[in-house]
Amino acid sequence: MRRPLRPLALPGLLLLVATLVAPLDAARAQAASSPAEPTGPQLRLETELRESNLDGDAPRPTFARGDTVDGRTSRETTLEGNAEVRRGGTVIRGDRLTIYEADDEVVAVGRVRIAREGTVFTGPELTLRLDSNEGSFASPRYYVPATGARGEAARADFLGRGEVEMTDATYTTCKPDDPDWYLRAESFTLDRAADEGSARWATLYFKDVPIFKAPSLAFPLGDERRSGFLPPTLSISSTYGAEVRIPYYWNIAPNRDFTLYTNATARRGLQVGGFARYLEPQSNGMTRFEYNPNDIEAAAPRWMIDSTHTVTNWNGFSGGWVLRGVSDDNYYVDYSRTIAQSAERSLPRSVFATRAFGDTVVTARALAYQNILEARGAPAYDRMPQISALHSQRDLAGFDFLMAADASEFRRDLAGSAQGARMIVNPSIAYPFGGPAWFLTPKASVHATAYRLDFNPVGPEAIDRVLPTFSLDSGLVFERTTTLGSRDMIQTLEPRLLYVYTPYRDQSQIPVFDSAVAQLSFATLFNEQLFVGGDRIADANQITAGAVSRFIEPSTGIESLRLGAAQRVYFNEQRVTLPGVPSRTYSRSDVLLVASGNLGGGHNVDAGVQVSVAEGSVPRFGVSWRFWPAHDRLFNVALRYQERDYAQVDTSWRWPISRRWNTLGRVNYSVLREGVDPVTGVLGPTKPQLLEGVFGLEYAADCWITRFVAQRYVTTTSQRTSAFFVQLELNGLARIGLDPFDILTRNIPGYRPPSTRPATPSRFFGYE
Repeated sequence: MRRPLRPLALPGLLLLVATLVAPLDAARAQAASSPAEPTGPQLRLETELRESNLDGDAPRPTFARGDTVDGRTSRETTLEGNAEVRRGGTVIRGDRLTIYEADDEVVAVGRVRIAREGTVFTGPELTLRLDSNEGSFASPRYYVPATGARGEAARADFLGRGEVEMTDATYTTCKPDDPDWYLRAESFTLDRAADEGSARWATLYFKDVPIFKAPSLAFPLGDERRSGFLPPTLSISSTYGAEVRIPYYWNIAPNRDFTLYTNATARRGLQVGGFARYLEPQSNGMTRFEYNPNDIEAAAPRWMIDSTHTVTNWNGFSGGWVLRGVSDDNYYVDYSRTIAQSAERSLPRSVFATRAFGDTVVTARALAYQNILEARGAPAYDRMPQISALHSQRDLAGFDFLMAADASEFRRDLAGSAQGARMIVNPSIAYPFGGPAWFLTPKASVHATAYRLDFNPVGPEAIDRVLPTFSLDSGLVFERTTTLGSRDMIQTLEPRLLYVYTPYRDQSQIPVFDSAVAQLSFATLFNEQLFVGGDRIADANQITAGAVSRFIEPSTGIESLRLGAAQRVYFNEQRVTLPGVPSRTYSRSDVLLVASGNLGGGHNVDAGVQVSVAEGSVPRFGVSWRFWPAHDRLFNVALRYQERDYAQVDTSWRWPISRRWNTLGRVNYSVLREGVDPVTGVLGPTKPQLLEGVFGLEYAADCWITRFVAQRYVTTTSQRTSAFFVQLELNGLARIGLDPFDILTRNIPGYRPPSTRPATPSRFFGYE
């Protein structure tokens, strides 16, 4: 018997309500007359919407509908016309659906569509057991809305909750009509529980041309990390020649991973490398290594290691190590991939441990350097060992007390160098006064130093030095409401004065282990010492004056603009100097002017200028401007100059030139014509040159991106390295070619790699 399904009429609705209410009234009357325990199911208020309120094996109700219904009681039910069956998160639609109750099985025929666990399948015929999610689908097409993946297969077999195996299938994230790329395999397995896809005997087609084949291939369906081979990378450089890198990624744990790779290069031979990372509750670190058993051009084995480790509060101790080393002086010249790495000259190797004892922190360290190339002529001193302590007490009857101590043994392998031990004790006491709009801090300190040397080329082997320092630091804070452009602002004016007095002591017979002149900046102008390190304490009778003005948005507290100026005035001539550094001959320091802020409309500026009042010149300045009007439009310009050291014009950008093409690049050019030679220290003429140049083109289609990046940079004063990278990124599958993002991120301030994955959907995305 066949009859159409119709909505309930009003009399039927009233009858249904009465039928439901009558038992409730009877139960209420029974409860009023007897305090017996309630029987039957108990209702509980659910406080939040959940994706699953039933256990995976718990029985779930089945809902079905259709224009017509036919069947036999407790055997089968057939629905036709807009037919639909629902259970849990599975929805099946088709022209005709037959439910076999004994087997809990659904057979669907004609324009079948099934949505289950975030994947939609469509096709002519489906058989599925609802209880176990097992069955088969003939000639299906599938679509994963969360990632945009789609494809088709000769057959799909549902293997249980979350897992589907497809035969003679394709996979792509392109639009369905004529995809630019697709992966075809003898079999595909999509495992939604593991959020992973795998293929056997797969071929990757790009523009219908096979470009890659593999007997086995795995790819993610989400963003979770997984172990496995990564796509090979290809590049060409002047130091390596043609290079093919094959990496393997091992996802050891959520907080540990390891990447092992082999590089086959035309000029250097076969190289093996690795990169390990870990992050523990009390420690973290990374280790990178490279090893070439036989460099073709050098005819020798070559290696590099870079390892860092930090531990925090392990049984009260903290510490770690830094270990860097290379097999030979020219390793970074031949193997570096960045200008920063090629500039490495002193490679640290240190281990340290520290522990707090109440208000005192004690640190023990051993530090040595591997000096290469130019650093061999003037190597840094090793500290073997160094023990330091810092004791501080704040607001002790209004006083702040600080005690710093350091004992170090200095050694270096250079003929004629001073060698020996140095001990420093530096107590200080301050009494800060202050209020919401002012502060005044008088301070007194003593710098006591003892040298016990094995060899001193400039004086005796036993030297003691004691120097007091007195200072008075003060400042005010004024505030008013104003406008900046059309925006309401709070403007501050913060003047500051610092007076310092240190008497003169002759220090010409003290060797220099770690001291240097502090570069002039806002921070160093308001320091008490002219030098950094412990070997020179400058005689001082000086006052530093400065002021900062900030423009702050009152609603957010964001600082939109900062302006500042500072200068130091000397009341005596400088008598303490470093060897080879001339003494100061002027009574006023250079003036520092700074400005930085967000000017609106995507414009940001950051500028600092050092003006020599005595000579009427500008010995140092740096100015940068960034224009960032949209996420895909970015332009940077920077000018950097320091007299006799560098003069650079640095510009970088990422800018679209059409709907699909973007251009990316950087040009860092030195215009210095007279400078100090880093090897000899002699002033002489220099030649303007390109320090680093990067140029790239990026083409973005709907489901793939290709990038072409060329790079050239200085490795030594007489050598350059050039490299060329090509990358093809197939959205949702893999990136083929050498990853240029490290180069682009480092060279283009503000650049971020584009995200090719759709935004993460909500917990209930795809609900039907």
